[in-house]
Amino acid sequence: MKIFFVDSFDNILSLDSFSPSLTSFDKKSLYPFTFIKSTLDLRVGILTLRDKWSKMGSQFEIEYIDGNAKEDGVIWLSENVVPSAYLVEVIQNMGIGEILVQDGYILALCYMHTGKYILRKMNHPISLLKGVEDLFLLTGQEISNDFDLIGHVQLPEVSLTNQLLGSRFYIASNVSMECATLNSLHGSIYIDEDVTIMEGAHLRGPLYLGKGAVVKMGSTIYGNVSIGEQSVVGGEISNSVIGDFSAKGHHGYLGCSVIGDWCNLGAGTSNSNLKNNLKTVSIYDYALDGDRDTGLLKCGSFIGDYTRLGINSALNTGTVIGIASMLADTSFYAKFVPSFAWVFDGNTQTYAFDKFMTYLEALYASKGKVLTERIKDELNQLNNKYN
Repeated sequence: MKIFFVDSFDNILSLDSFSPSLTSFDKKSLYPFTFIKSTLDLRVGILTLRDKWSKMGSQFEIEYIDGNAKEDGVIWLSENVVPSAYLVEVIQNMGIGEILVQDGYILALCYMHTGKYILRKMNHPISLLKGVEDLFLLTGQEISNDFDLIGHVQLPEVSLTNQLLGSRFYIASNVSMECATLNSLHGSIYIDEDVTIMEGAHLRGPLYLGKGAVVKMGSTIYGNVSIGEQSVVGGEISNSVIGDFSAKGHHGYLGCSVIGDWCNLGAGTSNSNLKNNLKTVSIYDYALDGDRDTGLLKCGSFIGDYTRLGINSALNTGTVIGIASMLADTSFYAKFVPSFAWVFDGNTQTYAFDKFMTYLEALYASKGKVLTERIKDELNQLNNKYN
């Protein structure tokens, strides 16, 4: 059985022809995190969606492109679906001409050239990335799911200066850790290779620390947190996702938030995740080109790749910031800041693209990485589109 991933079903089906009409995933609903990245490459828990499918979908012939697979029996699967054993079983049993839906939302279809499709409803709900807030909302459960999927528990001898509670640990053998407390009684803790955990850190699961990550002295991580490769964290973090090569290395609070790759949060940066009037939080949604009520009482900040914030930055509840921006104010930023923005002294200007690229080349070199031509081209196209 072949599976092709798609970021929209609009070009395959006439959604309005169904009664009631169906809705489909729109990649823009996950901007700014999918500007230059496939939805499949978003990490949800320990693994990316692509890695989850590689481990769970071995019985499928998976193609990670949405090519023109117009042949009967081919499965077209929405990129934003979070795989599970139950979903894999349902897909295996799909018949030609069936459309798998959940609350009117298309998850998958088994292609039929005649276009005479039959709707099949899910009997049990599955997880979806329908909006950016789902990236932090699903993190805790997916860390636990991935912990079981990876299928090994490793607790090497650790220094007696540390205190470990519970048994749901994977700690790589080359982790450096002293005088830390780790509590897995509330969720799994997975600590990858070359991680450094400094003295006085308090860590509670569910938690993932990616390869080469650094947790600084006195850090407090409350759980439902995923930290990417070579990222540096400090202060207080709760219910949040931090991408690869990013830094929140100083005191300050980050909660109910998602930070992209290669970002930097200056010392003292904190975000609000709860409104004073205790009303639900609205955020800017790129797919709607306007605000959307998340229905959440707690919802923090969403910051795209390559964005930097100066010291003592203050982020209001439900703030969305695009990619490749530089923000350096000490008052609250606007709740929506576009990509390639230069914010200083209460003014917002366009970040000169050549200046940004010079910085980016130096940033990659500082980590021993090469800025690829593909990323350069995609950033240039985005800059031309939005400026």
